[in-house]
Amino acid sequence: MISAARELGPRGISANVLNPGPIDTGWMDADTRESLAAMTPLGRLGRPADVAAVVEFLVSTEGRWISGQLLQSDGAFSARY
Repeated sequence: MISAARELGPRGISANVLNPGPIDTGWMDADTRESLAAMTPLGRLGRPADVAAVVEFLVSTEGRWISGQLLQSDGAFSARY
């Protein structure tokens, strides 16, 4: 991602990686959903709309200064370690 940010930046293109954590898109069974939700400090799984909102911001004028980053947008799921 850093290489992409360096290469694409002069063209006005930002490059980032988004780790959304567990997203409830319908693939999980009830046990998996419950187990993963319990591991998230916010008490719920992510939704596709949560990911879309972050991407929408990153591609907006307000998010243009963010580049070369790995963003953890996972409801603090990764904070369990």
